[in-house]
Amino acid sequence: MKKITLLITCLAVSLTAISQQTISFEASEGFSLGDINTQNGWETTSTGPGTFVTNQEITDAQATDGTYSFKFGNEPAFPGQEGPVVGGFYDFATPIPHSTFTVSFDMLATQQDGTGADFRFGLTGTDGTDGYYVLVVDFNYLGNINVLNAAGDAFQIIGTWTANTWYNVRAEVSETNVTFFVNDVEAGQSVLISNYDIESLRVVHDNYGGDAYVDNIRINDEDLSVIDFSNNTFTHNYNKSIKTLNLESSAAAMTSVEIYSVLGQNVLTKSLNATSESIDLSSLTDGVYLAKVSVDGHSETIKFMKN
Repeated sequence: MKKITLLITCLAVSLTAISQQTISFEASEGFSLGDINTQNGWETTSTGPGTFVTNQEITDAQATDGTYSFKFGNEPAFPGQEGPVVGGFYDFATPIPHSTFTVSFDMLATQQDGTGADFRFGLTGTDGTDGYYVLVVDFNYLGNINVLNAAGDAFQIIGTWTANTWYNVRAEVSETNVTFFVNDVEAGQSVLISNYDIESLRVVHDNYGGDAYVDNIRINDEDLSVIDFSNNTFTHNYNKSIKTLNLESSAAAMTSVEIYSVLGQNVLTKSLNATSESIDLSSLTDGVYLAKVSVDGHSETIKFMKN
């Protein structure tokens, strides 16, 4: 059985730059069948000075948009890795502000068992010196679709996957809040791992068994399904002395609140019907939580510490 390795919040990566666009790896975009390295600015994992892995390629074996996709596959000349580092990397021309963006992609993986690989779609940014993940979606070898929790120290499950089946994953971001969708169904809430503008795209695996395909990557090319509150119409604060979460909406009455642990477990759900509400949290253990608040058909997820 392959060892499970958790991602740490500040996992550093080598980076450079990002822009708004759709990538479906088609000939009309300048792609051709074969090794993706050097095609349209894509690079693959280096194996030494001037040498690179060879099985990360444009293929016509699978696709959801057009006839080509990117296959990021096993490299038999190398062993399994501690984390997803083998695959393709793309630096976008213009960084995208991390405060509001949407990204979606289609993925298919071929092997789901104890010797299978973990496959990752990641967006990264830089502090000027070092690079960090901003958003991560993993298709892991156990058949789970994982994202990092709000604390950034463990994965939470937003769905499951079956081998040789295409799935669409979409992330909608407002400020630090992220809403995830799997096949257009809302699947979970979390926050950005780090608050850096998006500069680079990483489609990678840890070189265990199986291959995966990614297609139809869309950055800021879809309408948001969730309209977020502006800061001057919705506020919140936690009252430590009486263990309550206080919510204020100046636009309309709130209709519900759902509170989740950082592991993605729903720990409290309550119907609301006023513009000012106090939620009793005395029954919850101390820690970090996410609260999804709904107002007039719209929602926002906030992060707070209960202590």
